[in-house]
Amino acid sequence: MRSKLLLSLMLSCWTALTPVAAMARVTDIQPQSTTEAPSATDPALSQATIDLELDRFRRTEVSLHQALRVAEKLHPGSKTADISFEGGLGAPVYKVRTLLKGQIWESDIDCATAKVLSSVLFSTVQGLNEGDRTSLAALNGIALRMSDAIRIAERSAAGKAISGGLITKDGKLAFIIVVVSGKDLKQVTLEPTSLRRR
Repeated sequence: MRSKLLLSLMLSCWTALTPVAAMARVTDIQPQSTTEAPSATDPALSQATIDLELDRFRRTEVSLHQALRVAEKLHPGSKTADISFEGGLGAPVYKVRTLLKGQIWESDIDCATAKVLSSVLFSTVQGLNEGDRTSLAALNGIALRMSDAIRIAERSAAGKAISGGLITKDGKLAFIIVVVSGKDLKQVTLEPTSLRRR
């Protein structure tokens, strides 16, 4: 399951990405207001939990890029649709979801060794909701890959990516990358051009 921490922090900003060059607009992710008390029923949203997760991420030896490459090698020809750091329970791992021929595979990659801890069939595309099916169909129609989007986001936000995913808004696919930059979290949204427009 994707970290509630990162989902709760993501905001929306849109930018265009051309096939030759990329321009990324970076948005700071605002910390929780100090006047808001953390939810007693959702400890994943407390500031202490956020700080602990970010501290564990900063100490990881394996990058998001490395975990992505390992997961895609498990299923040659696959494309990464979602990747996130999970450091809250047990040993930190990257959860990577890759798409290949209508199947979504979920792999856990150890953050210290880059070893595959598990890789299971998560779902078929037909088993997903309409929004997710639309995003995954659009992923196959673009040249930009998650690894490219992560590289662009890390340069644009001057930091280290902690997660990446897809979103479709108004019929357009975008990559949402969250980057840890110093003590800040920044979100970079990249809207790729389709293969047909190239």
